[in-house]
Amino acid sequence: MGDGILQSAWDSLRDSLGSFVGSPGFLLSAVVLGIYVPGVIFSIVDVHVAKRMTWRESLGVYWRAMKWYSLVYVVALAACILVPLPFAFEVPEAAPTTGELLRDLVLYFLIGDFCSYWWHRLEHQQGWYAKRVHRTHHGDRPPLSIWTAMVVHPIEGMTVFVFFHLYGIAFQIHIFTFAIAAFAMTAVTMITHCGYRLPGYDAVFAHAAGHDLHHANRKPTNISVVFSLCDRLFGTYQPASYKNPKVPAAVEPTTVEPATTG
Repeated sequence: MGDGILQSAWDSLRDSLGSFVGSPGFLLSAVVLGIYVPGVIFSIVDVHVAKRMTWRESLGVYWRAMKWYSLVYVVALAACILVPLPFAFEVPEAAPTTGELLRDLVLYFLIGDFCSYWWHRLEHQQGWYAKRVHRTHHGDRPPLSIWTAMVVHPIEGMTVFVFFHLYGIAFQIHIFTFAIAAFAMTAVTMITHCGYRLPGYDAVFAHAAGHDLHHANRKPTNISVVFSLCDRLFGTYQPASYKNPKVPAAVEPTTVEPATTG
């Protein structure tokens, strides 16, 4: 039954998008949706449900985070659509089986989490890089907005993108699986910055309270933005609790301390 649903979804996608499914723009679109779907949802929650910020304040954080990245996405997507590319991804007629999809999703997340954890940890350990590149992200102090996830230096934006999506980049997986995983991984890294308790979600993924603590501490803890597994295994996990959210502010960047944890 699960295989049948996947095949129907894949057939519908291929019929709707045609050759675009084999374009890098298809995967880029999955990543962009992984940014904007949770971004818009939690911005509405910020303004209309929790009332911790106004639309003006929410759009201010969004603009600070996305003004250049949005332009890059639009230009890249237009290029993928309008410019003939010298390569394309294989677009098989058959969808991945349920077992193949689940296997690749698990590996995608575990490898992405492990690699991004160590890269993030290295970002804190290298003083020059921490002050000139990673400091951009740590300019936002708790309480965070979900758009804080995208307040990153362009160098960091490119490098963490590679590490998050390394499994799909390095291994040949079904393009449908790649798109689902790219969307899901991106959405998770966004939600880690949302500031809200999400009981079911928090039981599986790195939660917002832990990442708030990462931004508040000078000593780097709760480094992962996917799972808390690596933090627990490698000595950087610190328990965290939720506090009443306040308006996320655009504060002056603070010094990112080099890691001293073992």
